[in-house]
This record gives sequence, structure tokens and C-alpha cells, in this order.
Amino acid sequence: MTTGSFIKIIQEAQSGNRKSFQDLYDEYFGKLCTTAYRLVRDTDAAYDIASDVILKLLEYKRDIASVKNHVAYIVTMVKNQSRDYLAKRNREMSVAEIWHREEKASTDMLWLEDIFQVLTEEEKEIFILYYVWDFSLKKVALEMKITYGAVKAKKLKIKQKLKIIYGKR
Repeated sequence: MTTGSFIKIIQEAQSGNRKSFQDLYDEYFGKLCTTAYRLVRDTDAAYDIASDVILKLLEYKRDIASVKNHVAYIVTMVKNQSRDYLAKRNREMSVAEIWHREEKASTDMLWLEDIFQVLTEEEKEIFILYYVWDFSLKKVALEMKITYGAVKAKKLKIKQKLKIIYGKR
């Protein structure tokens, strides 16, 4: 399928044309599933990722004609969804591991209430975005509407504060 016909199908599907939606689904769903499976190695997750990408294409708010290479665009969407799935799965596994550790391990950990007692409101927001949600420093800067350099400096200050309170234990 050419980029032009892809754009036309998306526009028609967004207008409620069921045949266009079916054409989009028939052309890309299997390819999206296969691509996602190669990244996440989980059939159910790959199916969900492919479904999400199709739905996001249908909900595309900007001018779809601005997409110059539709294949690269949808592959990037699959990669991003897969990365997010893997990050979430890893976070869930990490949380499960924490809950199953022995008593001794929990005494060595810093708890959020300990951390938040020494951080400013801005530092707390950076801490959550960077360390909990795995945002890049650039994305944190964009989200908070401050410069990258400021975020980087504040991250270093947070690390220094964490070392100090960890040393007091």
C-alpha cells in the first residue's frame, strides 16, 4: 500500500467508513502483531499492542497527510507501544520482587516518605517523572516546562540528598 492510499484509508475510516477500517485492519493488523511479538515475545501483549496502534491511527488528530512514510510511522508506533509495555512489565516485576523480599531487605530501602521529607516540590516532581515513570531528562524538562540543564542540575541535587539520607540509616 502506498502512503497516499494509506492516508486515504485513514481519512475514510475516521469518517466512519467501515470498509476502509476493514481494509486498514486486513492490511496491517497481522504485520503489527508480528512486529510487536518480535519485540515483546508475548502473543497476547502483541495482539493488544497491534490493536492499540490501529485505534491510535483512527484517533489521529493532526493532518494525516503530514505523514511522509506511513510504514516507518506505524513501525515506530509499535516500537513505542512495545517499549512502554516492557517498561510497565519490568516495573510490575520489580514491585513484586520488593514485596517478596525478606524483612532484612526492607530495612535497607529508602521509602518515599523518607525521600519526600528532604525534597522540594519541584524535586519531588522530577523524582517521580524520572525515577518512577522512567521519563528521560529531556522529557521531564518538556513536561515541566523548564530547561534540560535545570533538570539535570536538580537531578544531581536529588542524588546528593538521597546519599545523605541513606548514609544516616
